[in-house]
Amino acid sequence: MNLRPLLIIPPLLAGFFGFRMMTQEGDVPTSTPKENRLAVRVIELEPHPVAATAVGYGRVEPVRDWSAISEVQGRIVTLAEGLAVGSIVEAGTVLAEIDRTDYELARQKSLANISAAEAQLAELDRQEVNSRASLAVEKRILEVAQAEYDRIDSLVGRGTSTQAALDGAQKTLLAQTNSVTQLENTLALFPSQRDSLQATLAVRRAELAEAERSLEKATIRAPFRGRVSELNAESGQFARSGDTLLKMDDTAAVEITAEIQPTEFVPMITVALGDRFDGDSVVDVAQAVQILTEAGVTAAVSMQIAGIEAHWPAEIVRLRGTMDSETGTLGLVVRVKDPLFSKRKINRPPLNVGAFVTVTFSTEPRPDGMTVPRAALRYDDEGASFVYIADAQEQLAVLPVETGQVIGENVLVLDGLAGGELLVLTDPRPPVLGTPLELVRPQVGSQAVPQGDQ
Repeated sequence: MNLRPLLIIPPLLAGFFGFRMMTQEGDVPTSTPKENRLAVRVIELEPHPVAATAVGYGRVEPVRDWSAISEVQGRIVTLAEGLAVGSIVEAGTVLAEIDRTDYELARQKSLANISAAEAQLAELDRQEVNSRASLAVEKRILEVAQAEYDRIDSLVGRGTSTQAALDGAQKTLLAQTNSVTQLENTLALFPSQRDSLQATLAVRRAELAEAERSLEKATIRAPFRGRVSELNAESGQFARSGDTLLKMDDTAAVEITAEIQPTEFVPMITVALGDRFDGDSVVDVAQAVQILTEAGVTAAVSMQIAGIEAHWPAEIVRLRGTMDSETGTLGLVVRVKDPLFSKRKINRPPLNVGAFVTVTFSTEPRPDGMTVPRAALRYDDEGASFVYIADAQEQLAVLPVETGQVIGENVLVLDGLAGGELLVLTDPRPPVLGTPLELVRPQVGSQAVPQGDQ
């Protein structure tokens, strides 16, 4: 029997049942296509203290320096033991002594001249006393001579005496009158002679003071505790008046003129002063330091040393008052006290003159501040600022904001944010409101969250 025609039946049955299964109605499960979402980076905004900083740079300089200039000349006979460049000397230390012999001789000579002038004054006083006593005697003799002349003149008038006797009495009277006149003239000269001697005495005393002053100048002492920065003297060297023997820097404090860009400094001031700083404010530059201090602006000096960043507290002391003509920076002077005191526990080495350091100015934290990264801030066609956020449905939304000053890489937001918003950091392409978002949050410990201080 030929069964080959029957082989076509199984394929026909398979095709029939397959067609039935494909065309019959029933509860066949269907899959919904997955919705496309735009992946964006977001951060959650929270209120936080906002502090502004401004950074300046400068070199360490002594708060004051002093030059030991010789005011007298002579050979240097003594130098302080161990005196050299870099030596620390205490206040009152004898740094150098110049030969005092010539000035001591001048002092002795002045003392002798003073003694001579005083002796002349004493002699003049005695002469005046003697002259006055002699004048009193001569006046009495003149009275006797006058009485004798009057008696003889009366006798000549009565004819009992001769003219020769009268002439002799008159000669005696005139001679005595001349003696009295000479004594009176001598006494009249005593005041001027005394004035002359007193002037001479004053000159001698001035010479003594000059000699004693020269003796004092021959010894050079340190006016304050300091470090020797320059030494030009040697023992036995002859010093002339006007020679600079050494220079010394005060070690009590150092100053740094921090050069700051106004673009960094002005935002810090606006944060520090807050509502007190507006367009109508009138600020007296002479009170700038007082205003900064009252606003809580502080300064700190730092420097990298052997891979370690050392810090020193500083005090704001004054504004330089001028802008640098080359860099356009303003200068703010800060002072560090006791720069040579090292504190190993807090890694604070000595702060030496000439070091190039960083000066950081900081404001007090402004509580409950809100900041956003500058890159996340957008502007519409009218210049109004806004940010993109992810709403509760994780869709793209716009939130208008009012911004304040720029603080480093962030912008202070004055109005429009309450906290808890999901700020979109990625620039959405295309920026269609309502676009579903795939939120990519920063990992724990990342630095994506904006901070108030830079």
